[in-house]
Amino acid sequence: MKKNQLQSGDEEQKNDELIQELNQKIAASLWLQFVGQFAEAIYLSQLAKLQPESNEEIINLVGQWMLTVGQALEDIGQTRQNLTSEQKAQIEAQIQGIQGDALQAIGSALQVVASEEMLIDYLNDNSEEVTS
Repeated sequence: MKKNQLQSGDEEQKNDELIQELNQKIAASLWLQFVGQFAEAIYLSQLAKLQPESNEEIINLVGQWMLTVGQALEDIGQTRQNLTSEQKAQIEAQIQGIQGDALQAIGSALQVVASEEMLIDYLNDNSEEVTS
């Protein structure tokens, strides 16, 4: 019976180590997403300085920055969760991740509205070409 308990304990430890490793990989993946979103926000900002902007383009840019900040909050929360075993700190980190997700959702919604408005403007401006 003790042998089975030892095997079970070993399996549980291996499982815990695998879970920790996967959580670290998830955190690293989230940071990679942040780098891409941050680069996109910077390039969109630079582009906005070089050409005239419509209200829709400004809204799209604001949405991108909200996505970027939200991604950073989520990443920090996930990283904090991985670095602590204290329950209170993990809960706080989860709350931070949720706040990041919410900010990303708002940013995405702004981009959807802006993109829809840009499409409507384009279709109105080119309605003769589209129907021909």
